[in-house]
Amino acid sequence: MEIGQIIKRRREELGISQEELALKAGYKSRSSINKIEVDGRGLPQSKIIAIANALKTTPANLMGWESDTASAFDYVSGCFGKFAGEMLENFHRLNEKGQKEALKRVREMVHIPEYAKDQSPVKILKTDSRAYLEPVAAHERTDIQVTEEMKQHDDAFFDE
Repeated sequence: MEIGQIIKRRREELGISQEELALKAGYKSRSSINKIEVDGRGLPQSKIIAIANALKTTPANLMGWESDTASAFDYVSGCFGKFAGEMLENFHRLNEKGQKEALKRVREMVHIPEYAKDQSPVKILKTDSRAYLEPVAAHERTDIQVTEEMKQHDDAFFDE
């Protein structure tokens, strides 16, 4: 299978459009992805990594050098820690109902202090493929005396 066909197959597996892949990989329009998928042309080496990351796979997989999913799981482990690949491999073995249940349980576990890493003071929100930062908590200033008027002003500001 040629690289363009591998990219198209993987993109369709993930359910993303050519335009979405183009944006994630740093292209200006979907036509670049279309050309790559049709005949593999116009794909510089530097973009193979960007496309692989956008498609959550390895550059070697896109090149057709490895076909089994085990190497992708190894790649994930390298990026996210030693247990991530095993988690993904087991998740992949579940049917849709099992995957939903597993995801539900992991979402619950991240809120249990015994299992969760220290929380960042900033939360990343994804909206329309753009990331926004939202503070998780704010604290009153400790270097000055905060008056009731200042508190009301702040509350009004954040309520807008």
